[in-house]
Amino acid sequence: MNLNSLMALAIEEARQSLREGNSGFGAVIAKNGSVVARAHDTDTTSGDPTAHAEMSAIRMACAQIGKDLGKCVLVSTHEPCPMCSTAAIWAGLEEVAYGFSIKEAIEQGRRRIDFPMKRMYSEAGKNILVHGGVLQEECSMLYNKEVREQISLLRGANEEKLQQQASQLCRKRVSWFKQNYISQKRTTKSVLDEAYQLFLDKLAITAEEAPVKLREADKLVIHSRNFCPTLEACKILDMDTRFVCLHLTEGPTRELLRQIDPRLNFKRNYEKLRPYTDYCEEMILLE
Repeated sequence: MNLNSLMALAIEEARQSLREGNSGFGAVIAKNGSVVARAHDTDTTSGDPTAHAEMSAIRMACAQIGKDLGKCVLVSTHEPCPMCSTAAIWAGLEEVAYGFSIKEAIEQGRRRIDFPMKRMYSEAGKNILVHGGVLQEECSMLYNKEVREQISLLRGANEEKLQQQASQLCRKRVSWFKQNYISQKRTTKSVLDEAYQLFLDKLAITAEEAPVKLREADKLVIHSRNFCPTLEACKILDMDTRFVCLHLTEGPTRELLRQIDPRLNFKRNYEKLRPYTDYCEEMILLE
């Protein structure tokens, strides 16, 4: 197995961590191309601050093949912290790969001990091969602030909870409209075009990310391909976007557009929705 394949398994572990209410770290240890251990962090749910994904994977691997993990590779979704980096030294690991770096986490404003692996191994006089940025984009989704906010919102949500959240979202969007649009002069655009511009502005996306594919006198059909935290959170939590988007975001979007004109409506084609297709088909209607 190559590093990308091993990282894909680590990402599966990190997603399981997030589903359980932990912090979203995954790790895999392999020897001669065969997986000997895979684990995710459980420090939140177990109350054990040392229960990091890498520590658990090292313990599992040692139980399988002994305490000398020479000839093994450790693959982690996030650059290991100093504790886990040191454990890799004591276990005799010769190769480590990670996706998302400590530096990137700090740049996001997250609390991290700023002690990179390579510095650790250099100061320890250990010649451990380190690969950074393996499936970095996929790993970065696990630690994206907006995605994590959506994960916290959606974890364990049922229809009733989603509808409660939708009511709160309606109020937030109407308040946002009143603060940002109510004092602006009406444009010379048609009602549909004005609604489309509001749709883009509220999501902070461009027309290229959500182009109009069909224009009629009373309807715009949009194919949205923009980055969507709700979509990414649903993928991580293994939730159906057709269920979540119907109950969480369709109503608030409709209510936002109706601030322009009460005749406006917003609908989605739930047979053409990501991740089941490569775009979300959304419609702004004038009824």
